[in-house]
Amino acid sequence: MEKNRIASIVQAALLAFILVLGFQLFLGKNKVKEKVKETPKQEQVVKVDIPASKEIGKVVKVDTPLYSAEISTVNGKLLSLTVKKYNAQLVSEFSKKMGIFPLMTIAVDKELSKELANLSLTPNSENIVVKDKPVTLNLEGKLKDGRKFVKELTFYPDSYKIDIKTELKDADLITLVGPDIKVNEAHSSRMGHIGPVVETDEGIERLDPKEIKGFINFSNVKWAGEEDKYFLLAIKDSQFVVSVESINGHTVVKGFIGNGTFFGGPKEIKRLEVLGMDKAIDFGVFGFIAKPFLKFFLFLHHFIPNWGLVIIILTVLIKIVLHPLTHKSFESMKKMQELAPKLEEIKNKYKDNPQKLNEEMMKLYREAGVNPMGGCFPMLLQIPVFFALYEIFLNAVELKGASFLWANDLSMPDPTYIMPVLMGASMILQQKLTPTTNPQQEKIFMIMAVVFTFLFAGFPAGLVLYWLTNNIITAIQNFIINRMLHREKS
Repeated sequence: MEKNRIASIVQAALLAFILVLGFQLFLGKNKVKEKVKETPKQEQVVKVDIPASKEIGKVVKVDTPLYSAEISTVNGKLLSLTVKKYNAQLVSEFSKKMGIFPLMTIAVDKELSKELANLSLTPNSENIVVKDKPVTLNLEGKLKDGRKFVKELTFYPDSYKIDIKTELKDADLITLVGPDIKVNEAHSSRMGHIGPVVETDEGIERLDPKEIKGFINFSNVKWAGEEDKYFLLAIKDSQFVVSVESINGHTVVKGFIGNGTFFGGPKEIKRLEVLGMDKAIDFGVFGFIAKPFLKFFLFLHHFIPNWGLVIIILTVLIKIVLHPLTHKSFESMKKMQELAPKLEEIKNKYKDNPQKLNEEMMKLYREAGVNPMGGCFPMLLQIPVFFALYEIFLNAVELKGASFLWANDLSMPDPTYIMPVLMGASMILQQKLTPTTNPQQEKIFMIMAVVFTFLFAGFPAGLVLYWLTNNIITAIQNFIINRMLHREKS
């Protein structure tokens, strides 16, 4: 088979790879990720029943620059938590229905647990305002046996973390997260994982709530909680034990600690990294590229307020880095185009002798200094970049709601379909300006342009903008390089 045909087939195969893998990521990724840890390393943790308590008592209102919250004076449980930046409520509506709330403190002892769940506490303030320094809410109450229960919650002006400290003599306490998390988007296959998430020394586990039967224990836990695509409720400490339980179809995470750090907020990478919880963002297999790309995105955004312009500038920078390869690739394809008549002569002359045909073709390539596979390398390098950006646009909360021109949200598909159509047109333009020796190759890429238009219609608009910009820049590069090569010959 001719080497130029091999090159064109490889290029088409790479595009097909993007197409197939794109569908897998788009439709089936979360089915793979949402698995139950069937044989976790467990410690012998006895199942602890969670006593329901719908008593609220007085409500302590907490207001910080980042969020507002409500704390019940019964047990000191979290009634609501609203993230201001995204107008997102994280406490599930099932909390009130079930009488189980995040930050609820219970105990291993069954009777003590019931008493704690309904214990009225006296707060040191009923209105907490956090401005420029941390503020601590102190809640105290007495048990029937005279023991004093103290719960302290410390709120910070620049963080979504809440420090938890509890005191009760001769008691093994447990801190709850859940039930569930209030999902702030319509549930769909593209919404990422929704449910319990646990990070241990062995790695991170995302559990499918439907697959949890009874309860699952984890040891050597770094942090654990409930997540949806963009937000997280979690408890963090050092090397503690967690039990994830399913109650009437709803999951509750039980941390066997009385003191620790609670996180309730968006999965913003910088805030999570400070707490060592950045694995809460699921970047997939290309995370090693996606993570630094996102950080660079955020760096550029400090100077460029519009995310669409950030994407365009990032694309330009990537093309500049890859320009030497693009230039060589174009030169290789141009030479292949020029060699087409000679290749056809060799093919006709040695059509009955495949071995001699191949030898003569390779000889011609060597004499001309042509690598028939050279046109594939820039496209090959684009694949990991493409999927890394796919993960960013699909999972980074920082891009949620970011608009550009007519696209209201770059993390969602373009509802007008204008951008995917422009992207398809740019693929055709790029192909017209790319040298080819094979008419079949042109037809293949025309078909792929149509297929990609429909495929990209369901992709985040930010990713489509990246590919559109990439195609336009490539077309301009090809045009300029073509003119330069033409001048060199004349």
